[in-house]
Amino acid sequence: MSDLKIALIYGGRSSEREISIKSGEAVRRSLERMNLKFKVLDPVDPKKFVKELLEYNPDVVFNLLHGKYGEDGSIQGLFETLGYRYTGSPVKASAVAMDKSLTKEIAKILDIKTPEWITVEKVEDAQSWNIFPAVVKPNQEGSSIGVEIVSSKDQLPESIKRVLKIDKKAVVEEFIEGREITVGILNGKPLEPVEIIVENGFYDFENKYLSEKTQYVVSPYLPDQIRERMISDSLKVYNRLGCKGAARVDFILKDREPYFLEINTIPGMTDHSLLPKSASALGIDFDALVISILKGALDE
Repeated sequence: MSDLKIALIYGGRSSEREISIKSGEAVRRSLERMNLKFKVLDPVDPKKFVKELLEYNPDVVFNLLHGKYGEDGSIQGLFETLGYRYTGSPVKASAVAMDKSLTKEIAKILDIKTPEWITVEKVEDAQSWNIFPAVVKPNQEGSSIGVEIVSSKDQLPESIKRVLKIDKKAVVEEFIEGREITVGILNGKPLEPVEIIVENGFYDFENKYLSEKTQYVVSPYLPDQIRERMISDSLKVYNRLGCKGAARVDFILKDREPYFLEINTIPGMTDHSLLPKSASALGIDFDALVISILKGALDE
């Protein structure tokens, strides 16, 4: 591992650039602590990025680009075209997981419960929607960017309009009030569940990255049957999509019933991030987590 040349990639052009930089900086400090060889690359300028990547010619790419262009299969296709091994899921799995509606369709096929939803490209597509409160969110964004909760039908059109300024498609989803639980997966093996408890509102961008009041309960109390089902459902989605490396699967738990929300194929690696918390509960510290993610890419 000490002779390995690592291209550490973060930043990019998506709406999640700042979060990507935070994740990347945390991993950069880890690589420095372990005295590993690496070079930081930021693909904000695609031509410059490709030139620098080819000149460096890494043994493996550590991809920490969150959101569009970095998490949706686009840059994974570039890495495969250039013949570079890279962390995270392959092209197809990345593209499908980024599409919230398509992933929910697959969850239903797998007999995994998910909140009722529709996908809309214009306000008129939601005329028949009658379940409130409802969550309105971009179909292909992460970090809770653009997510809104509406309580009535008259609020829905303006909410959809705002979301459609961010993405070509919006998901209108049944709002289920319950415990928010996430299950981390590392190289095909489940990590410890983590419960997210917010003081006010829901787990939006502010509560996710800015608030110091959000609580994270690692290995929360869950009846064995529910815990096993959430882990099983997480692995079903991960494996059916063909995911690799690290991932995180989000659920809402209501009345002993877990509802699948989405899967994230490049989980955050910031000080607020859930994957490092769930790994640490199994004795995997941050540096060991970084090594495991790298090994996952090298073992492919």
